[in-house]
Amino acid sequence: MNETMVEIKQVTKAFDEGIAVNNLNLTIRAKEFITILGPSGCGKTTTLRMIAGFETPTSGEIWLSDKEVGRLEPYQRDVNTVFQSYSLFPHMTVFQNVAFGLKMKKMKKDQIATKVKEALALVQLESFADRSPKQLSGGQQQRVAIARAIVNDPKVLLLDEPLGALDLKLRKQMQLELKQLQQRLGITFVYVTHDQEEALTMSDRIVVMNKGEIEQLGTPQEIYEHPRTPFVASFIGEANVLSGEVQEVQADHVVVAIGDMFVIANHNPDVKKGDEILFFNSS
Repeated sequence: MNETMVEIKQVTKAFDEGIAVNNLNLTIRAKEFITILGPSGCGKTTTLRMIAGFETPTSGEIWLSDKEVGRLEPYQRDVNTVFQSYSLFPHMTVFQNVAFGLKMKKMKKDQIATKVKEALALVQLESFADRSPKQLSGGQQQRVAIARAIVNDPKVLLLDEPLGALDLKLRKQMQLELKQLQQRLGITFVYVTHDQEEALTMSDRIVVMNKGEIEQLGTPQEIYEHPRTPFVASFIGEANVLSGEVQEVQADHVVVAIGDMFVIANHNPDVKKGDEILFFNSS
């Protein structure tokens, strides 16, 4: 049985301008790479911020392992967050940036040195410890931010559009590196993006959100090959969404008339002959 790492139970988040997240229920497993995918304003970043503790749910509960954390401060949760902006201290070296949180916890110097060295090795920056952030490329700065986030050994790493500022070639390289890092660490990654390719490439499962609600949850293959709603079909890659009338219902398929054309679709027990339906197919 898969251990549950994060449990979101009937969570709603309302702002003055409206509801950002509406009655959300989501179970995130231990050691999985799960991506929350959707367009701008769909509620994905608000969901991540509530897990992190930067926003408080209007209603509902957020559990981390066996502890309800919805009203706890960020530092009281066993999670860390990586943002699109690297937020490195420019006056500190790479080593000092990664060590900062450990120093705040009053950890011993020899322990700090060991943990920072290990974290930098995981992101392939061992030889950059004495450099300043301004001497690094964008990709290297993002690796430092990731090292700083994992050095505290969080149970969950939250990543909010972390590759958005990188060019296309570097973004593709970092996608592979992030997935490999997650597998080496063996911890839960919760990744937020609007980029369908990122989600399909890296994720064990994908949560597709729209207007504050989950449209579909499944593996990349399930999401791509079997979208359950017209929104998912149109948002995940190239898709055709057409209106048609059910002409025939068989045990394993449905015949749909779309204009002068007849199309065979997967069987759906909820439809009957004469129903007007939306027919969609990813290509």
